[in-house]
Amino acid sequence: MTGYHKVAVAGATGNLGPAVVEQLVKADLSVTILSQSGNTSSLPSSVKTVKVDYKSPSSLKSALAGHEVVVSLLPDHGSQPALIDAAIAAGAKLFIPSEFGADLDNAKAAALPVFAGKAATRNYLRDRIDQISHTLVVCNIFLDWGLQVGFLAKLREEMGPTPLYDGGETKRSATLLSDVGKAVVSIIANPGAAKNRTVRIQSTALSQKTILRIAEEKNPNFKAETVHVNTSELLEKIEQAKKDGTSFEGSGVFQMLQVAVFRNDYGGLWDEQNDNTLVGLKELTEKEVEDEVEKWVSTPAA
Repeated sequence: MTGYHKVAVAGATGNLGPAVVEQLVKADLSVTILSQSGNTSSLPSSVKTVKVDYKSPSSLKSALAGHEVVVSLLPDHGSQPALIDAAIAAGAKLFIPSEFGADLDNAKAAALPVFAGKAATRNYLRDRIDQISHTLVVCNIFLDWGLQVGFLAKLREEMGPTPLYDGGETKRSATLLSDVGKAVVSIIANPGAAKNRTVRIQSTALSQKTILRIAEEKNPNFKAETVHVNTSELLEKIEQAKKDGTSFEGSGVFQMLQVAVFRNDYGGLWDEQNDNTLVGLKELTEKEVEDEVEKWVSTPAA
């Protein structure tokens, strides 16, 4: 199967969007950004922007006309079914949904309420497999984002102590934002290799304690402080909230993400079982990992 050239991207701002668009542009693909607000200041000036109404099938179909691939980076998973329908109506060949996180082929992760929208989108695509192909890209945690905001480890004093989940010694798959973009480009260039399947990628696999050790070695002024968090206790809170019918917002969502990323039986480590070779992705060397950690431990608060 030959590669595609005309790509439409929905939800191209946020944490991941600019990195994916940058790689699409570098690959000399024809890129159209679907924008609800019209604000695309964080994106390259070379890309075409079309303002759309995600509640209007005709608006979406018109915007997607002539495109072979639709990449969804939408945070609102409720908008994805309409986008999939419009992609089919416009004759698109490949849909890459807004996954880019936990591996929902793991039944325990898929059962977390925070991922209900992603699970529904997966089922929606599988029910239309004879109308449009899809590829599910999962990367566990964004490495650079996770270091910057303190999700993987708190690398600045003002962030407070690092929660070490279940001891913090187990490796987790982590992926640079730019590597996610590179994987998407590779899938578009060779869609047959990843047709209707999950693609698991990682830039590295490392533990929280490894991150903190590197940070202390690279910056003598940094002294790691930690608190221990048991993910079983987080799960108990999540289950109790489900029984109580509590709406999952704020800390509840964060707890589910912590469980999905850090708990051993929730599929957050693919290590040698990754699909890096399939998409031509090279893992970071030990020095490159150290450089990435050093970059964020030395960065002042935003």
